[in-house]
Amino acid sequence: MTLTRTTGVSCTIADGATPVTVEAACRSALLVLRDRIVTLQVDVCSDEPWPPDAIEAVRALDELRLARRGRLARRFGRDPSITLDLDPRDDRELGLAVAVAPYTICGSGLDERGRLLWDVNDTGTSVTFSLLPHELDTVRSHVERSGGRREEIVVLGERTD
Repeated sequence: MTLTRTTGVSCTIADGATPVTVEAACRSALLVLRDRIVTLQVDVCSDEPWPPDAIEAVRALDELRLARRGRLARRFGRDPSITLDLDPRDDRELGLAVAVAPYTICGSGLDERGRLLWDVNDTGTSVTFSLLPHELDTVRSHVERSGGRREEIVVLGERTD
């Protein structure tokens, strides 16, 4: 018999959740997962116009995309990819990811074993987070403090290793 150990829960945001809940959950989940994420990617693209609170971050991310564009791409005038690799240990880069998290068409954070911990898509309408129990409590508390509804963070099931 193989024993599995529950290490956390997979969560999402309820259908029809308030925009405040979506914004707070996408951002706070990334913040609580920061120490476990080793690979962070964000698409600098949204299904809707970027809201005013994200414009400065989008400009900074676009500058990073241009600066990181490969030599051949620069030489031939190719546009950089919309996907940007960011360092979750870098406060500035993490802050930029947090700013656009609820609005991007795709953002992901993986741990050292390649497991997807943070996944936000389609302007916050499709998200999953793999959280430890204390991380879930932190996310729900942040959502509530932000004016959202903690019950809109839905547990899908236990995650085991």
